[in-house]
Amino acid sequence: MRSAFAVVGEHKYADFRQDRVLNMRQFQLAFRRLREYSSRLDVAKTELDIDKTIDSTCNQGGYLKLEFDKPRKNTVKLLLLFDCGGTMLPFSALCNTLFQAVHKANHFKDVKTFYFHNCIYSHVYKSAECELGDWMDIDEMFKQTGRDYKVIIVGDAAMAPEEFLDKTGNYRGPNNGMSGQEWMQYIRSFYKKIVWLNPKYHPGNNSYHWMESEAMLAEMFKMYQLTVDGLKESVKYLMSPR
Repeated sequence: MRSAFAVVGEHKYADFRQDRVLNMRQFQLAFRRLREYSSRLDVAKTELDIDKTIDSTCNQGGYLKLEFDKPRKNTVKLLLLFDCGGTMLPFSALCNTLFQAVHKANHFKDVKTFYFHNCIYSHVYKSAECELGDWMDIDEMFKQTGRDYKVIIVGDAAMAPEEFLDKTGNYRGPNNGMSGQEWMQYIRSFYKKIVWLNPKYHPGNNSYHWMESEAMLAEMFKMYQLTVDGLKESVKYLMSPR
């Protein structure tokens, strides 16, 4: 698990096509797939219709005739939940890139972002500092979003098992008598589609003490490694009918 003795003299050759560091463009290309359009809006025809343009041009013997249609509106609503601090610090730049890519995109009906540390308990934080009191109760988050929001949780799922399983949780606020595991199950029961993007995810390698929580969360949520392929697969699942 990245111990110095384990990697001394180790030679690794990464496949740049899949394991390269994700950048803004790669995030944006992946999120373009996270689109679902409603019916045509009742506005002027300003969107170029490629198929109709080709048909009209062919029907006029090759003379170009542009055809337009009413634009459509994206109906996808997205909830982002970021793990901040601790073991996630090395991935701050990567998470910031993902955050910027989502908020610069113009193909979501709504985007909401909240934060947590290690595990989500009775509340989420409104800022990445995760300051005491600067939070929102989970039930209020449910009210502000809805079951149809597609949820992306970003975190390494690394914590001591007792922090995940005990009702005392961690030191960052009240848990209302439920363990982290119970709170995560509560969240899973509300939203229809949730994926977990993990920058350190290695399926099947859970012998390390701090990876026990990862194994339990991977059974609870669809967990993907935060790579090019992992991001594509997670978006594919979010947009699947089941």
